[in-house]
Amino acid sequence: MTKLNEKDEYKIGRFFIENGIINEAQLKEALELQRDNKDRLLGEILVTMGVLSKEELIMALEMYMMMTDSEDMTIDEWLDQEEIDMVLKKLEAQKTKNA
Repeated sequence: MTKLNEKDEYKIGRFFIENGIINEAQLKEALELQRDNKDRLLGEILVTMGVLSKEELIMALEMYMMMTDSEDMTIDEWLDQEEIDMVLKKLEAQKTKNA
């Protein structure tokens, strides 16, 4: 998996807004915080801010990955292996169901 660049982080942030997961102000604040620390992921910042719980973020990432057919995301840098496996298993099941 490769690290999301700032453009991708903006896209995922847009997706979160369009699907009612976060609002515009929350995205703006998270992106501002990210500018100070480029190594932190947008989702990690949203959880740290208290905007999303870790579980809500996992569900939002699953939804993003399913709706955009994106697998090239860095979700493994701060989620534990069990959470990563859960996301990947759900995505695989969804692909199998849609095939």
